Amino acid sequence: MRELTEKEMESVAGGGYIADTAAEWGAVGKVVGYVADTTLAGATRGGFAGAMLGTSYALGYSAGSYVYDRYQDS
Repeated sequence: MRELTEKEMESVAGGGYIADTAAEWGAVGKVVGYVADTTLAGATRGGFAGAMLGTSYALGYSAGSYVYDRYQDS
């Protein structure tokens, strides 16, 4: 199984939002990780944690929006 390209990911409903949110939260995580640990390793850990939290949030938001819209229309 291969990874999706950026174009394929954006063609999936909400794909662009998920990638954007992960990138934004990852950037915030890098800054927080560096400030908390004052090392590059801390920034790396913070960036990874932020990106994972951002991805989880965006996936949950997209799934919730899909379910809400599906049952709101019926």
